[in-house]
Amino acid sequence: MAAAQRNGDSNDGGGVINSIPQSTVFVNSKLVSVDGSVGTGHPTGPTHSAGTWKTANGSSTVSAGGIAINRTGDADTCEHTRAGGSDDVFVG
Repeated sequence: MAAAQRNGDSNDGGGVINSIPQSTVFVNSKLVSVDGSVGTGHPTGPTHSAGTWKTANGSSTVSAGGIAINRTGDADTCEHTRAGGSDDVFVG
């Protein structure tokens, strides 16, 4: 299992999640990230501008508000993968 991703976690390109389309499920006092969460810009290419990439490829078995939860290692729409995440909450 991989670490759950949350508001403020980054991908391996430096893009940080800052807008999440669910408001009821938290991990470590932060909103848990789900597919469709949006983040900050990061250094490479136009698809990596702030607000143009989204989290994707979340869990097929664990969801929040009916939307797949993102995990460390999931690829975002910009093709960078999720990094970091919770130290003690893991998602299959």
